[in-house]
Amino acid sequence: MRTIIFALLLTCTIIYFSCGGSDDDDNIQTESMLMGANCQAPNTKIDVNINRKFCGNDDCLFQFAGYWWWTNYEFKNASEYFYNQGQNWSPRNPEVKADGIHLRVKKDDLGEVKQRWMASEVVSVYESDKKTLFKTGYGTYLVAVKVNTAASWDLLDRNVVFGAFTYQREKSSNVNNPFLELDLAEISRWGAPPCSNLLDQRLCTGNAQFAVQVWDKDDDNVHRYTIKSGVKEVTLVMKWTSGNKPVIFEQYNGLYNLTNLPSKPTYEWETDSDQNKFIPFDECQLFHMNLWMGNYKEKGQDNDHPGPSNGQDQEVVVTNFQYKK
Repeated sequence: MRTIIFALLLTCTIIYFSCGGSDDDDNIQTESMLMGANCQAPNTKIDVNINRKFCGNDDCLFQFAGYWWWTNYEFKNASEYFYNQGQNWSPRNPEVKADGIHLRVKKDDLGEVKQRWMASEVVSVYESDKKTLFKTGYGTYLVAVKVNTAASWDLLDRNVVFGAFTYQREKSSNVNNPFLELDLAEISRWGAPPCSNLLDQRLCTGNAQFAVQVWDKDDDNVHRYTIKSGVKEVTLVMKWTSGNKPVIFEQYNGLYNLTNLPSKPTYEWETDSDQNKFIPFDECQLFHMNLWMGNYKEKGQDNDHPGPSNGQDQEVVVTNFQYKK
């Protein structure tokens, strides 16, 4: 009997300290890390028939840079049917080739919405064994990417956005950043010019940004900068070490990896202490990369975002992705 009582007491003690016996930062971080340890992989086979029809396999996954990426993230059920953020997302618009992941904005017909402009997105799900959840948490991230359908990044169509970011689909208890999002890259002019189209005049400056969410809760949550004319290839780096602490964002002109980065980035931004409340802890974030239509406001526009202003397909190629704890 005493053995049983001791075991119960020991178990209760472990549970108490694991779940946080006080309100200090260390215990908050421990709790968050435990939540992360229980993260579940998304259901990549929510509708196998849909997957087979549009992806050619059962799970809409392909392998790149040592990880498995999901192209069917926006299909939640038949009633929503690949629709989010004022546009449709085609699971066959992303494609992996010898030079990397090709992300495209192009017209497609998925059978429910007819031929229309559609975006593309890939989401990290598994490590190389296709069994272990690739839950991207604290560490250093690198994305190397080139624009294919423009001479340089400053000429990317004004209605199109390239994004690379951490994101958790399920809403968290973090009221300042409920989906735990950090944006390593949002390269876009958001529909400008004219600047009168923009929901926020901060976006009128530059053609790219680093951001922490929620972006409009603090003027400093969006850091705009300019990728200059003639730059067709960029490398983006994010260093995220903990929740409630500064994050460092870097952009380099050219394609690099973590072992050969130049000594000084072209652009760099470190969040300040006032933004610490927006910096999430490591929970169940996955890493996303997408190419989508980001013109939120245009005369005559309803809920749908307009396609490329030049009426042409848009494409970027992610040539490298790295994550280091």
